[in-house]
Amino acid sequence: MTDYTKYVIALREVAKVGPKGFQQLILHYGSPDNIYNSTIEELTSLPRISSAKAKEILASQDKLDEIENHIDYLASQEVGIITILDESYPPLLKQIDDPPPLLYYKGKFPLIDKTCIAVIGTTKASTKGVEKAVSWGKELAQQDVVVVSGLAKGIDGAAHLGCLNGKGKTYAVLGSGLFNIYPKDHEDLAAEITKNGALISEYPVNSPVNVGQLMARNRIVVGLSQAVIIVEEDQNSSGTSDAAQKAIKQGRPLFILESENQQSVEKWVNQGAILLRDIFEIEMVLQYI
Repeated sequence: MTDYTKYVIALREVAKVGPKGFQQLILHYGSPDNIYNSTIEELTSLPRISSAKAKEILASQDKLDEIENHIDYLASQEVGIITILDESYPPLLKQIDDPPPLLYYKGKFPLIDKTCIAVIGTTKASTKGVEKAVSWGKELAQQDVVVVSGLAKGIDGAAHLGCLNGKGKTYAVLGSGLFNIYPKDHEDLAAEITKNGALISEYPVNSPVNVGQLMARNRIVVGLSQAVIIVEEDQNSSGTSDAAQKAIKQGRPLFILESENQQSVEKWVNQGAILLRDIFEIEMVLQYI
């Protein structure tokens, strides 16, 4: 955390500046504190900043003392904050089009110099799919790989669990705030994850979950990872499809496990995914990245 943290929070959570808008402001002003020495006229000269938004940005500095107190409170709750201006911000995540300006986390984050691989799939997983996710999570852990997923039911939760069974480290990226674990059934799993890995969210700690946020977190799951493995997808797996498309867009190697859903396998193989038929092919995944 840097001296800029309170300014980043003010811009994101008070003025509601999005990731791309934040990038634009930093490119123009150099640092977030400089923004507050600006004028409405200068701010509105930038693309996509209306007069109303400029006023919100300048007014957000009135909340800085309150934000400082909130940062102290979060520290007392063992919640860490990392901003894109910090040296420790994950470099892979910084490479995506719209990296989150700040992340809240509980646990150990970031784990420096660790290979990270995302394991994703449907929330309505088959028994076989869950077994595969557990097996791959465990094997990746034993290869000293950090397993990245989204804490959802089905494949995500199974991958986290498998990693923990393998005495490994795993990141769970949430579509809600850290104090609002979703799904509730995974609260115990979330607590276990923080012992050696981390829960991560770009949203204020009390934020409830919503569909838009669940989809938006996919870019972080992929952005933190050197490769992405699809375990199982069904025809309604919009989140899985979104994450896979983001992997392709971000140039991250995409793998898919052989499954009974041949249509899904063929779809992703045709888009460049590499088919994995056996867990022993994990060596190929590691060599590929």
